Amino acid sequence: MTAARIPSPADPDARVLYLTREGCHLCEEALPVVRAEADRAGTTVEVRDIDTDETLRADWDHDVPVIIVDGAVHARYRVDGDQLRGALRKRPWWRRLTGRA
Repeated sequence: MTAARIPSPADPDARVLYLTREGCHLCEEALPVVRAEADRAGTTVEVRDIDTDETLRADWDHDVPVIIVDGAVHARYRVDGDQLRGALRKRPWWRRLTGRA
């Protein structure tokens, strides 16, 4: 089994990429928490349905929801608001230099 490829958001201002699929009850529970913490951090969330992309489905089929922060997997299945808030407080060096969220 190969390692899952971590996709990048299409929106350059989105620090959070949220991988989901329709009908996923864990996804429905986690998304409001993710959006609230992203709003608090002043960034956006890009939501992507893995079933619309064959590569995403192959890589992440059994892991949704997947929360990717700044290009690294932060959480799968469930999200803890406090931990996500902490991850969003940390900014990569290149974001500090460019002034992006």
